Amino acid sequence: MKQLSTDVLIIGSGGAGLRAAIEARRQGVNVLLVSKGKLGLANCTAIAGGVFRASQNKKGITEHFQETLEAGRFLNNPNLVRTLAADAWLAVKETEKFGIELSAEKGKVSIVADKPPAGANLSKALGKCALDFGVNVSEKTSAFDLLVEDNRCIGALAFKKDVEGIIVISAKSTVVATGGYSGLYVRNDNPPRTTGDGVVLAFEAGAELQDLEFVQFQQMFTDRGVPRMPVLDCLTEGTKNLVPGGPLMSKKGERFLGKHGLLENRILRDNLTVSIERELYEEHEDSVLFDLTQLSPREIVDALNYDYQKHLVLPLGQILSTRRLHLASFAHYTMGGIKINEKCETRVDALYAVGEVTSGIHGANRVGGNALTEILVFGAITGRQAADHAKRTESVAVNKEQIKERTEKLQEICDNSKPRKTRPLRIKAEVSTVVSEFCRPVRSEEGLKCALEELKRIEERASFMFAENPDKLQDAIEANSMLLLAKLVANSALTRKESRGAHFRVDYPKSDDTDWLKNIIISQQNGKTQIRYEHLIGKQI
Repeated sequence: MKQLSTDVLIIGSGGAGLRAAIEARRQGVNVLLVSKGKLGLANCTAIAGGVFRASQNKKGITEHFQETLEAGRFLNNPNLVRTLAADAWLAVKETEKFGIELSAEKGKVSIVADKPPAGANLSKALGKCALDFGVNVSEKTSAFDLLVEDNRCIGALAFKKDVEGIIVISAKSTVVATGGYSGLYVRNDNPPRTTGDGVVLAFEAGAELQDLEFVQFQQMFTDRGVPRMPVLDCLTEGTKNLVPGGPLMSKKGERFLGKHGLLENRILRDNLTVSIERELYEEHEDSVLFDLTQLSPREIVDALNYDYQKHLVLPLGQILSTRRLHLASFAHYTMGGIKINEKCETRVDALYAVGEVTSGIHGANRVGGNALTEILVFGAITGRQAADHAKRTESVAVNKEQIKERTEKLQEICDNSKPRKTRPLRIKAEVSTVVSEFCRPVRSEEGLKCALEELKRIEERASFMFAENPDKLQDAIEANSMLLLAKLVANSALTRKESRGAHFRVDYPKSDDTDWLKNIIISQQNGKTQIRYEHLIGKQI
């Protein structure tokens, strides 16, 4: 069993992890970054559209702050949002030093790229910078356990797939930057293996989780050969008054935006998703129709406000003006995750979290452009904080008994003598099917309870998982994470007895600021899940 030691351990090589690694290395400490796949690839930053929300003047910063709180339905942590808005401009402009070309317009900044996705430019630039700064990297390495002594994280256990070995990593500070959990859903637009591993790692290590019920969905075309554009919410908003009744239709031919109040009110991803999903829920369909055949290609493109949006839609103008297309909701971003404070600390000493794996910045719904801004602003903060902690901390010896106990659990999955054997991919597929059926944006008490019952049955089968090679072992690690996280998501959705943001309860269809303007906090005490609430002080603008 190989042993490594570092000052700062970063788990995850997306934009948040890379930015944290760069900043920690700038502080003069040793940094080890572990990644499931290739550095800077197979993460949400690499496939992002490349748009940041950022303003440099006081008025713009105030508007950014207000817009983020309003879109998040006031479940955001105002202190985190204030930091995001205030630090956004400098954090984004700094990417020019990493070799990124930027274009600014109307409070948003976009990456100039020869071809989409523009986020790949950022991911590659951050990866190169991290290597140039001397960050140590271990690819094809999956952390499967965090090592904790007296509520202090002292490192992690990881499985390195290419050498089929377990690594013990001792660290003075550990940063979880593994992304979200949209991969729980069959329909999602995330890279493979975005399965919420880091959320579960932190939870089992003693960290608190927050607002797991909030998952943002993005509308995508499902027609064969038609590109999946990431701006259909903006296109729907831009064209809703150009087409009588708006562009969205049910399979019965009813234009339904007016029925849900979206002809008068501004369309955001959450209210658009809920309106579509309510139609699907009532009609037992899996897609709606998007109809702009009354408009010319030029009218369609001109309906958008930003040049980067027009650039994305331009190649589809002719198709949109001549064909009705099918549209469905795909899990896109998770607002829930690890609870952090303004220093990106969790409640476990020496354990930090950053990026989509966290919760608190976006509340119940995320503003477009804030995800990439978040990873730069808070990536830098996390790197500094983790490095500062490492500088004033002595290493702690890792408990050999703890290592033995945790590695034996992993080795049990490879035990060929099991009387029954279940494939990890089967467990992953079953979990995704349950989540996709019962934990969609439109939910009910009956459906969520059914989900929990189904997940309990899957858990029994999961105890017989067998992995005959490194790929299957990684699948098994992910399957266990998905199973636990799915139960937590369903419980959170069941607990929130109201509708807010991306979470709509058919049995509680209204928002309830009196009783539910509060975060749902989940933790583990003596192996049992505990829920508490954190009330927010009014609608702070």
